[in-house]
Amino acid sequence: MELLRLAGVPGVGKSTTAWAVANRHAAEGIATAYIDIDQLGMCYPAPVDDPDRWVLKETALAAVVREFLRAGVERMVVSGVARPDRPPVLIPGVEVRSLWLRAAESTRRARLRGRGDSTDQLAASLSAGTLEESRIDTAWEQLATDELSEAETVAAVLARRAAASTLPSGGDVETSTYTGARMLWLTGPRLAGASRIGWEIVAEEWSHGRRTGFFDLAQLSLVWNVADAGVANLAAVIREFRCVGADQFVIVAPLEVDPSIVRAALPAADVTFVRLAADAASLEDRARARQRGEGPRLAGDDLLGASNATVARVLRTSVLQSSLPRREGELIVPIARRSPAEAAAAVRIAASW
Repeated sequence: MELLRLAGVPGVGKSTTAWAVANRHAAEGIATAYIDIDQLGMCYPAPVDDPDRWVLKETALAAVVREFLRAGVERMVVSGVARPDRPPVLIPGVEVRSLWLRAAESTRRARLRGRGDSTDQLAASLSAGTLEESRIDTAWEQLATDELSEAETVAAVLARRAAASTLPSGGDVETSTYTGARMLWLTGPRLAGASRIGWEIVAEEWSHGRRTGFFDLAQLSLVWNVADAGVANLAAVIREFRCVGADQFVIVAPLEVDPSIVRAALPAADVTFVRLAADAASLEDRARARQRGEGPRLAGDDLLGASNATVARVLRTSVLQSSLPRREGELIVPIARRSPAEAAAAVRIAASW
């Protein structure tokens, strides 16, 4: 497998570029996977010996890489943070190409202004980014993106694919096979708000100091021209989180994932399956909000800035999913016209969470 790693501070274009590169490979018929490493580190409180969760993210990434390898992925693109003052991490048996994208603070400020952060949040992000860029290890190959358009940045990244670092394979790394833990599995028709409600629930757990992992299964399942490895990725990363003391998890997932598949992948886990039920008006409200760019920006979001025709297509799918019968073991929680906090409270009561 060839793995392209794009790192850098917020505003340098790493996520946009990585997503475009992955789609380019996919369009060429290559078995391709994409992941943002930030999705592999949502575990709080952080381990005492790994307060920034650098080690946890890199360990979880290696576990995901192994699962994608088993699924037949040929090229993988990874975006997100990396420890700047250490050389790029290598993964046994994988050809790794690592680039650190850079941009001046003025460029990053202009790019970040449209993300909805407060003035204080923007200032803190820029200051932290400037400090990180002053500490970059010389082993990182660097690429300045200030004067480059998105297309030009993609072209520049692809042109540097010849530079690679490898470690011998040495076989699979041994990991714990224990996946026993308490899990809240939150699903529903598209646009029901599972991600936002799941985030409300896990944030409360974090606020009380209960070490909890959070996963968005869709973000662990971004593959083209190869079988989906999302549930296998989830099981692999949960094992790594268990090793640092996380014993409960909140997982949001597409409705297409059947509970029977989850039980097979996580046989020792105590999973509570909750399906959200929303009315058509609530679904449309959320679709229009995503169309306007409200909420988190996640890879693969086809509603961000979408046409009305795309919104209508997604809504039709959501309404159809809303009519599907309840599956064995699922709890149905109505959330129509409830705020995320109210819906989270209803889920907690129904699931005894």
